[in-house]
Amino acid sequence: MTGIFFAHPHTLFEQVGKVLETVGPEDFFKNPNEEVKKAREGFAAYFFTLALKKYYGGRDWWLAQYDQSVRAYPDFDFMSFAENPNDMKIEAVELTGVYPHFKSFDDALRVVKKKQKQYGDKPVKFSLLVFVNHEKSEEWINMLRQNVRSEHPFLSIWTIHLRFKPGGKEVGKAVAQRIMPLPGLRVEADTDDPEIHKPQPLPSYMEQHQDGERTYVTFKTEFIDKIRLL
Repeated sequence: MTGIFFAHPHTLFEQVGKVLETVGPEDFFKNPNEEVKKAREGFAAYFFTLALKKYYGGRDWWLAQYDQSVRAYPDFDFMSFAENPNDMKIEAVELTGVYPHFKSFDDALRVVKKKQKQYGDKPVKFSLLVFVNHEKSEEWINMLRQNVRSEHPFLSIWTIHLRFKPGGKEVGKAVAQRIMPLPGLRVEADTDDPEIHKPQPLPSYMEQHQDGERTYVTFKTEFIDKIRLL
């Protein structure tokens, strides 16, 4: 635990922005380079944390993103802290994507089925998040809901897609939907809502670190020592 630093979503989004500026928007969603792939995953993760904050009544969600060499799966740990350590929440998430160059819904369905098949019959302790970045996002998500019959082997299957402001250049809402298990759930986070960006005070057992423009939090040493004694 001491080696895990949870990044603030805004830190992650700034890193994503730098990669996007370097490779360009068209190449960003299909470049196989590991750094670009992590940035692509981080782009979706950022907006998912906004939806989580909306759903959990203003609680901040920090995240740890892992290199493949460190942990093959899942891609992220999302964590929300509270003053009472027993009220900490954690969501481990594997990410996959449906991108603008996809030609048909079958391509989107294939992505989800491939992930389900990849992890086999034994249940896993994390969820699948599908970033649907396509002009037919709403339509295809509704079709996924009809065609994906089970969340197995994942804990749950979520989608995240974006709704843009007039002009199509600025994100207006991040929409997260749990399609499995039933009943479904839909959470819309308005990017202009000041409460979405208002920081939550850190609990006493956490400390914040600054690395240049990057903001991270980690557990205080004395808290880790206390946990080890339990």
